[in-house]
Amino acid sequence: MKDETVAITATQINDSASAIKEISRAIKTYLGGKHIYLALTFFTPQYKPTIIKETLGITLKPKNIFAIQSPLLIFKDKTIQRGIVCCCFIKGTVSIKKIFIKNADAVTIEFIFRKSIMPFKERNRFLISSLGPQINVYNYLRGLELALGRNFKVFGAGFFKKYGAKNFVMLNNTIGEGLGSIIVEGNFNVDNIKLRGFIPLGKSFTITKIAPQKNRIIEIDNKPAASVYKKYLENNFELFKKTSIYSYYPLGIKINNSYRLINVIDILDDDSLLCIGNIKEKSNAHIMMATPESLLEEIKKASFNKRSISDCNLAIIINSLSRRKILKERADEEIAQVSRIFPDTTKVIGLYCDYQIFPCDYIRQFTIENHTLSMILLKYGHH
Repeated sequence: MKDETVAITATQINDSASAIKEISRAIKTYLGGKHIYLALTFFTPQYKPTIIKETLGITLKPKNIFAIQSPLLIFKDKTIQRGIVCCCFIKGTVSIKKIFIKNADAVTIEFIFRKSIMPFKERNRFLISSLGPQINVYNYLRGLELALGRNFKVFGAGFFKKYGAKNFVMLNNTIGEGLGSIIVEGNFNVDNIKLRGFIPLGKSFTITKIAPQKNRIIEIDNKPAASVYKKYLENNFELFKKTSIYSYYPLGIKINNSYRLINVIDILDDDSLLCIGNIKEKSNAHIMMATPESLLEEIKKASFNKRSISDCNLAIIINSLSRRKILKERADEEIAQVSRIFPDTTKVIGLYCDYQIFPCDYIRQFTIENHTLSMILLKYGHH
């Protein structure tokens, strides 16, 4: 049965205006002229956001636009290296609150999000954000936790690097770099799937000293933290450090039958590790690694909620650019396999980024990782 609550389409036409006109024609044909409340749009850096906004406004007339620039997109079972993907929700499907912040500390972020969440009810809501390179992700997470509590479903695509002249985000007439977010409320259930596929190496160790406000691990087993890598690499450590290969060997903390990843983004001069992820003292951890085979095998092994999968109307994939580098020529195979876990009726869209934000039920916190494939699953018609 045709689902007319949401429509997805994509184009790879080079010209920005022509691309949006093609998208608008496809959306109108599918939805039969219904009023568009939200146009959730992903676009690669070759397209001009001002033209996307103007042409969408003329051709599709959505009440709201939330557009995120990304170096790579996902549409159904394919990766798109140059193109635009659009997902349109009809009026009455969802309600949203738009938030744009150029840069801010945790206190400002808390104030803005606390004020924004006030009109919304307690259930059937989630937040999705795009974070540019100038946004301190830890200020963002601290501010959100204070404003929303730990049970709110928070999803994000973050960028450390610039992809194109700027990393644009668009919220209606606001186009710029920074933090763009929408709080979404609707008649739906929202679920989340994470795929990791990293394998532990060697014996476990204990994180014995951290500097949490600086996102640093100072000591492991009461020794300078980098010694855990030196132990394995010996004379190759300096090359390992110079070439930043450590970023592909995160630390893993076991939760149930999986590992939560702590991603190392720098080894500092004092041999401490600058990390992204939720770090805690006295955590037992391993060095982790992944191969194309282990990442693809994770799709088969993962314990999905079968009902969430079978009932899913829309799956939004937030995938990892570093994960794609590990997969190499098999990266597109991952997207094809992931799309096959859903029924043919499920609409699948997505984008790639440097890191993902998603809820972690086990530690009851929003968490951040950069080697993970995260999915937002929406099922309409549930109160």
